[in-house]
Amino acid sequence: MTRFILALIRIIALSLSFCLSTLAAALFITFVLFLGSDPTWLENDPAVAVGAFGFTIGVWFEIAHSLFAVFFFLVLIAEFVRASSLLFNLIAGGGLALVYMVLTPYAFDLPYREEQIWIAALAAGFFGGLVHWILAGYRAGRWLGPARDGEITADQ
Repeated sequence: MTRFILALIRIIALSLSFCLSTLAAALFITFVLFLGSDPTWLENDPAVAVGAFGFTIGVWFEIAHSLFAVFFFLVLIAEFVRASSLLFNLIAGGGLALVYMVLTPYAFDLPYREEQIWIAALAAGFFGGLVHWILAGYRAGRWLGPARDGEITADQ
């Protein structure tokens, strides 16, 4: 019963981490692509602030619905392998960004070259992986209990 409750708490933590890490990636995309890395646009024109908010919400929902299944498959593997390292989570975030870019091959309506959009998406994936590691990834597999003798974990 205790392991069931720990698994339930872990599922809730991972769901919250998914929501917040995809939001962080969307905010990163908004800052880099929509605002052109210049936050003074938000202060000077209220319409830009409303547009940035709408762009962020749209990108967030697009990322979240496209990567939901892939994220939880990857997290399931990470939990049972006990892969709690920062490097694993960063690579997983970048990999999810690449999966997203491959799954959505439509033309982007942004005034940037395609290579710049791919680089921004990859950087946003790394940022989302970092946020996930900070929120929940560093505790991957701990709810399973101590590792058995002879079992290789990601920390070794």
